[in-house]
Amino acid sequence: MTIPRVIDKREIWLDALSEHAAEVLQNARTREERGLTRTQRERDLLDLCGGYLYLLQLAKEHGLFDSEDPFNLFNKETLH
Repeated sequence: MTIPRVIDKREIWLDALSEHAAEVLQNARTREERGLTRTQRERDLLDLCGGYLYLLQLAKEHGLFDSEDPFNLFNKETLH
């Protein structure tokens, strides 16, 4: 008998965004290696992606996902 697993949709959503942010940063690195210069808009996006990844890591390290969602925006989901 398998035990159902409960997942926190906040973490799934934020982790998906972190994968996208990391992809944006990797693409920027590749463009830079090819000698392409960044526009101001691209630099702003890179700052935003880097800042997001940094804050997400801090949130995980300090246990922000250990408690329930205080705003009730995300329900937990049981996987069977």
